[in-house]
Amino acid sequence: MRAIKDFSLAFDAELIDSNPCRRVRKFRTGCGRTRYLTFDEEAKLFEKLQGQEWVQRIVTMAINTGMREGEIFDFTWFDVDLPRGVIHIRVSKNGKDRFVPINQTVRAMLEGLPHTSEYVFPSPKTKGRLIAVKRRLIWRRAMQESKIFRFHDLRHTAATRMADYGADAFTLAAIFGWSDVRMALRYTHATDEEKRRAVENLVRPVGPSDESVTNEKGKVAALP
Repeated sequence: MRAIKDFSLAFDAELIDSNPCRRVRKFRTGCGRTRYLTFDEEAKLFEKLQGQEWVQRIVTMAINTGMREGEIFDFTWFDVDLPRGVIHIRVSKNGKDRFVPINQTVRAMLEGLPHTSEYVFPSPKTKGRLIAVKRRLIWRRAMQESKIFRFHDLRHTAATRMADYGADAFTLAAIFGWSDVRMALRYTHATDEEKRRAVENLVRPVGPSDESVTNEKGKVAALP
C-alpha cells in the first residue's frame, strides 16, 4: 500500500505521466481533494506576505499562469512576448516547450517590473536565478498560516479556476504542458455548474406539449 501511495503522490505532483499501480485493487477510503486556494484563502495568503513583494509577485505569476515553480525561476525577459501576449516556456518537465497566454493581471505586473537581471524574478540578493521560495522563513510561515501544503498547490489553483470558468481538457493540457490529457480530467470531469446544468436539463415544462392527460376532476396526470 505504501508503494501505491508513493506512485499516487508522484502522479499528482506530475513527476510521472501515469501511475503503474492504478490497476491494483485497494480498500475503498474517503476521497480527499486536490488542494487549491479559494479566493478568500488567496487574500489571506497575500495578507501574510505583506512586505515581501517579490514573493507576492511569484505567487501572482503561479496563480495566473499555472507555471511550475522551476519554470518561474527559469523565466527570463527573453521569454516574454507582450505584443503577442504570451510567455514562451522553453524548458519544461516533459522536455517540450509551450506558450502560455498572458492575462491582464500578469501583463500589468510584467510591465511594471524593473529589468535588473536577465531573469524576470531574480534572487533579491544575487540578482541571478532564484533557487527556491519555500526555503524562505516568511514563505513557510505564510503557507502554514494559510494552510497551503506546497508551492504546487498554486498550480492546482490555476487549473481549477480555469476549468470552473469553462476551459476544456485539451486547452488545459496545452497551457499546463501535460502530455497526457487525462491529467486535465481531474479538473474538468464535473464542475458544480456543469452538474447543475445537467440536472436542470431533465426538467420538462408542463403544458400542451407535455404527454399528460386530464382526469375527470380537471387534474393533470402524467402518463406512466
